[in-house]
Amino acid sequence: MLNERQLSLLVKLEHQPSSLAELAQQAGVSARTVSRDIDYLNFTLSGRARVTSQGSAGVQLEILDRKHYFQLLQRHDNDDQLLALLLLNGFTTRLQLADALSLPETLIADKLVKLRQRYEKVFSIAGRPGVGYFIDEPESRQILILANLLKKDPFISPLTGFNFAAVERLTSSLSSLQAWPAVEHEYVVSVVLAVWAMRNLLRGTAIKKADHEVALCIENAGFYFSEKALNALISLLDELQCQATRVTPELIQQLLAETLNAHPGGVLDEQLIEDLTGHITRCAASPVWIAESRQGSMNNLKAAWPVAFDMSIRFIGLLREQQGIIIPDSDLIGLYFACALERHQTDRRPVILLAEQNAIATINKLAIERDVLNCRVHIARSVAGLVGLLEEIQPVCIINNSHLVLDESINNVLNIRNIITPAGISQIRDFLDTVFIRQNLDRLFPVEGCFHDENLPEDTWLEICARVSQRLMKQGQLTADEAWRICQREQEGENLIVNQLAIPHCWSEKETSFRGFFITLSHPLIVNHEPVSHLLIACASASARHELKIFSYLATALYKHVPGKIAGLKSAEEFVRLLRE
Repeated sequence: MLNERQLSLLVKLEHQPSSLAELAQQAGVSARTVSRDIDYLNFTLSGRARVTSQGSAGVQLEILDRKHYFQLLQRHDNDDQLLALLLLNGFTTRLQLADALSLPETLIADKLVKLRQRYEKVFSIAGRPGVGYFIDEPESRQILILANLLKKDPFISPLTGFNFAAVERLTSSLSSLQAWPAVEHEYVVSVVLAVWAMRNLLRGTAIKKADHEVALCIENAGFYFSEKALNALISLLDELQCQATRVTPELIQQLLAETLNAHPGGVLDEQLIEDLTGHITRCAASPVWIAESRQGSMNNLKAAWPVAFDMSIRFIGLLREQQGIIIPDSDLIGLYFACALERHQTDRRPVILLAEQNAIATINKLAIERDVLNCRVHIARSVAGLVGLLEEIQPVCIINNSHLVLDESINNVLNIRNIITPAGISQIRDFLDTVFIRQNLDRLFPVEGCFHDENLPEDTWLEICARVSQRLMKQGQLTADEAWRICQREQEGENLIVNQLAIPHCWSEKETSFRGFFITLSHPLIVNHEPVSHLLIACASASARHELKIFSYLATALYKHVPGKIAGLKSAEEFVRLLRE
């Protein structure tokens, strides 16, 4: 059985690699203990994943079988059992939780703190002195939370009183039910089980609905509901069905248009409308307050496409304000926005292919233009032809596909011989994505706008952001509107943090290029439950979508290093040198 320290170690490594010393410091144990934990983890994970230590790269987690990896962790984690006890008992003290789970009371106290943090945007875990802890949510929300837990494991707690045969009978009996077509069959089953498990805690009034078709299905399966419990069940499923039917492509298009008013750098297309309509309908009909399996970190994707996840936060807020539909997780919606942005990266970048053989040149040109998005290839047959093309166009890259030797004064040359393989295509793609940024690091991250902020340990994150933004505005680096947008974005939460570097950002309507200002802090702090050592104020042009690649470059460059190296930076010059490595 994995202990709490070992589970925490895996969570940290899911986000990013780390050094052995940093892992030991964070866990409050010796490096030797962490090494023993790693050995035990590799034994327990047994091929689903492995933890490796690779010198300067630090300790890394490689997940080989994602589905079975997360299923395995679920069996070693008793957080769900703790939540089930809080839902089924009303008020429960830490001592009662400790006895029920056979865990030390100190560990229960620590778990409660972590669960509050993990689910703070979904539901509230409250406590009353001398009484105990409870889920502080309306009855319908409590039922859905328990339904999520039972969907993962119907036998999560002996308090439910279920056995395998009873659950099988209920699942079979409800299979022909047509009353709520938008709600998934398995979800209906889990809601029925949740209402039955909480039948003695329900506070609603009894309304006679014994003739409803679900009542007959439940009775045939051997479950007997009071009129109060039956009313709670039918009312809740009716509301989910009604909520799902309100989601239409027209509604999604309207909400997207309002979202784009605040984020002019975004896009709206038919595929995005279709994707979001389907996703929101599923979320409205079968709400997932607790994921069926722990998902891998999306930090890398968020850092690469921050505008997509900014739009997802705004979109979810509008959905809640106007329709009362609550989406607890913005990650998947952010992913749909990121895919839409990727589809609309339409600027065709010129590339010169220097190749002596006509057949090979033609094959390679077709391969590059087919597999590398938004790329136009111009062929040069000789050095003289290359020089002539350079007078006409300004290529982002020259691919030397010949045996000719080029003058060292010619920049951005990539040497790939013969027929270009998939590995060569990947090399070209990576080069094109970063060449503009690497050439302009000093302009994109000007050191003259950077400074040190003497923050105090008691300063809040929003106070620091406001103070730094105001100073940049006084220096003429930001407009008043940009400073306001940055502070407004940080108030929304889901702050962008990459390897202990916070990146407050905004999308400017000015026709200026990307600007990033590295600000060192006197004292590190915690932002959105993550450590922050320094910050990078970033302002991108809403009309220049190619600048979105800068965030992807930043994520890749920063995640190459252990967090301690980022925390140890003393100046903007050191930061720019780090990006060049």
